[in-house]
Amino acid sequence: MIRALRAVALLESLSFAVLLVGSVLKRTTGPDLVPVLGPLHGALFVALVLLVLASLDRLRWSWWFTLVMLTIGSPGAHFAVRATRTA
Repeated sequence: MIRALRAVALLESLSFAVLLVGSVLKRTTGPDLVPVLGPLHGALFVALVLLVLASLDRLRWSWWFTLVMLTIGSPGAHFAVRATRTA
């Protein structure tokens, strides 16, 4: 479960970065990738939230840290999951 959480956290963080680049390109050049990248990023974020909630006992995060990580989402969640030491 933790391995899946780490993979989804990484993919979700990367999708966020690609979505930001896609948003800039939409405004500056012409190709509009946001309709494809937006739902992909959203689905990965939902998967991240569900995996975090399912893994709370193994992560040993406090309720406030969990709330902050899920609020921050993409940038913070990947690093928090990677830094978490689990058995």
